[in-house]
Amino acid sequence: MSATRLSNSNPNPHRFLGILLGTLLAGEISHAQGGLPAAVGSQANTDASAQRRLQETAKEAQRQRRIEDQLRRLSPALSPEKLAGPGGAVLTRQALAALVRLREDSVPLDDAILRASRAADLDSAQTAKPASYLRNLFVQTSGLITPAVLARLETGEDPAPDLVLAPFVP
Repeated sequence: MSATRLSNSNPNPHRFLGILLGTLLAGEISHAQGGLPAAVGSQANTDASAQRRLQETAKEAQRQRRIEDQLRRLSPALSPEKLAGPGGAVLTRQALAALVRLREDSVPLDDAILRASRAADLDSAQTAKPASYLRNLFVQTSGLITPAVLARLETGEDPAPDLVLAPFVP
């Protein structure tokens, strides 16, 4: 028994190293696990930010496509010959609808008309009267355009009696 007591009082150096290594490894694993959620959380935040940026970029691209589409609808109405011609009333309605849609996309009225005239490849002397007509028509009627009237304007249908549009006079 004295031998057993003696061996218990003198610790085995291998046992001591095993306990020491176990403690150190446990601490490292614990530390690594504590650091892991922070890294994963940081990556998740980065991924979420990237996803938001992608969504914002996609929304802006859609907005730009809508604007370009509406400018294409507005452009023909800036030609005095087309606006005064047999299809002039339909062009007027569609141009008015395009101006409403452009306003919904935060494009100022004058900017929309200027951009559409550039797209139509017409000089300012040619577009002055149609631009003035459409600008005045928009200012006079924009508060009266309901979603139902807007839908009819977009297809070129006459919105009367809800909305009566003055014809273009060259």
